[in-house]
Amino acid sequence: MKALEVKQQIALKNILFATDFEASAGRALPFAVALADRYGAKFYAAHVIPPGAYALARPESVELTLEELQAHASRALNQIIDPLRQHGQRCGTLLGCGDVPDVLMEFVRNHAVDLVVVGTSSRGGLGKVLLGSTAEDIIRVAPCPVLTVGPHVTASVGVCSIVCATDFSLGSLRAAEFAVSLAHKFRADLTLVHVVDEALTESPDLAIRRTEQRLREMIPSEPNLLYEPKVVVEIGPVAERILAVANELIADVIVMGVRGAGAFADTVSHFGSIAHRVVAIASCPVMTVGDPRKAEDE
Repeated sequence: MKALEVKQQIALKNILFATDFEASAGRALPFAVALADRYGAKFYAAHVIPPGAYALARPESVELTLEELQAHASRALNQIIDPLRQHGQRCGTLLGCGDVPDVLMEFVRNHAVDLVVVGTSSRGGLGKVLLGSTAEDIIRVAPCPVLTVGPHVTASVGVCSIVCATDFSLGSLRAAEFAVSLAHKFRADLTLVHVVDEALTESPDLAIRRTEQRLREMIPSEPNLLYEPKVVVEIGPVAERILAVANELIADVIVMGVRGAGAFADTVSHFGSIAHRVVAIASCPVMTVGDPRKAEDE
C-alpha cells in the first residue's frame, strides 16, 4: 500500500458549531473554539428551529411564536460569540428553520464549512447504545468531517495524543490523512490502529505482523511529525478494542472513517455500528470522516 499523500496541513478555514443550547452542546463548545483558534478559522455558531418547536401553536399564532423563537435563539447565539469577538476571533451566527440536518448542511455548503462540531447525547438500554437522531443524521450526511463530543468525554481541550482507527477502506484512509495533518498541526503523538475481528486463516502473530507492516506503509514521509507514529494491531470486537486503545493512550481525539467498506460499513446504524458505538461511548471527542466518493455524490 502506498503511503498517504498528505499536505503539510489540511486547512480548516470555516468551523461550524451546531447548538441546540442544551448541555451536550455546551460540552462541545470549548473544543470548537479551540480548533478555530488554532487554525485561525472563522467560527460559526449555528442553530436550527425545528418545525416541532411551534407545531402546537394555534394557526393564528404560528408567525408570532416563530418570531419569538427566532429572537430568543438570536440572543443565545450572540451570547456565544460575543466573548470570542472581544478576543479578536472571527465569528458569525447562522439561524434557520426547518429539518435540522438539512438546514445545517445548507449552512455547510453556503459557507464552505470544513468541520462541524456537535455535542451528542446517548441513551442506553437492553445492551444497546443510541445517539440523538440529529447527531446521527449530521454524521451520516455531512460532506466534511464531524467532531462529536459525547456525554462521557473527560478529555481536556487540546490535542497531545491522537488515535486513528483504520480498516483500510477509502473512508478510513481519508480519516488517516486528517489524523496525520492534526498530528502535524498540534505536534501530537499519533497511533494508527487496526482491529482484526474476522476469523484468522493464519497464526495471530503472523496476522499481526502483516497488518503492522501495512499500517507502517501508510505513514507518509512528509510532513515531518514531531513524534514517530506508532502502529497497534488488536484482535477482538472492533469498537471495544478501539476504545480500549484510546483509553490506554489517554487519547485526546479518535479519528475514524464512516460510510466506507469493511468494519465501518452502513450495517446496523445510519453510519456504521462500530463508529456509532465509538462515538456514543468514547471518553474523548471523535472525528468522523466520510468516504470522499460519497461526499462527492451527495
